[in-house]
Amino acid sequence: MSGGVVGYSYLDENLCPPCTLKAMRANGIKVQKGKPHEDAVRRAARNLGIDFDDERSYDSGDFPKTVTEQMCETELTELPDAEPGVRHAISDERCTGCGKWLVLGEKSPSEAALTRYVRDSYEMPHALAKEVAAELRRWGLCHPEFIKEESARQAAGMFPHDYATVHVEGNPQHIVLFCTPQYDNDPCFYCEKPWEEHTFTCGTCGVGIPATAPHRHQIPIKGQRKLPMVVAP
Repeated sequence: MSGGVVGYSYLDENLCPPCTLKAMRANGIKVQKGKPHEDAVRRAARNLGIDFDDERSYDSGDFPKTVTEQMCETELTELPDAEPGVRHAISDERCTGCGKWLVLGEKSPSEAALTRYVRDSYEMPHALAKEVAAELRRWGLCHPEFIKEESARQAAGMFPHDYATVHVEGNPQHIVLFCTPQYDNDPCFYCEKPWEEHTFTCGTCGVGIPATAPHRHQIPIKGQRKLPMVVAP
């Protein structure tokens, strides 16, 4: 957008240009149609006797003030392991009218679309990608433009999932996926944590079990009176 204007502050809200023009008309301000938003807003100000270039001369409750890309910011308050006193934010914010990001000019993808993005971009199983996408959204990282790989891997480490490690082998070389560590502290491809720090879901009871924790079930074996202790798979 020309001049770096991505929206307007009006009536205690930060709005995208279309929502701004709509709000102005709803409040009885005549806005010319078919013109770029900046021209339309500037002409409306002139018709009302407002010095649009001097924003200190009027209140945003009466007439819109410009919001530039540099002014947009959304604080992230749900990030895990954030250092005390360290502020985290993304350089964008949503239109309070329609939900579009002012700088990006579009809405965040749906839950299903964000899941597909995580699955395809970071090569995760679909079930894990769904959990990761939901967690990233909870952190405020609800658009691919805001997501870094380290955040996706960190979120993956919070949920039970199969361990997998990738190595290049052979001649000619090719990529091989292993479900067990190939050396000490061999990181998982999905979460970058070693096998020992994983939580797995028991196939018998469905409970999440730490990799190094003992876990057994009494499973009846046909032809035996007693129920021996058999290690769950």
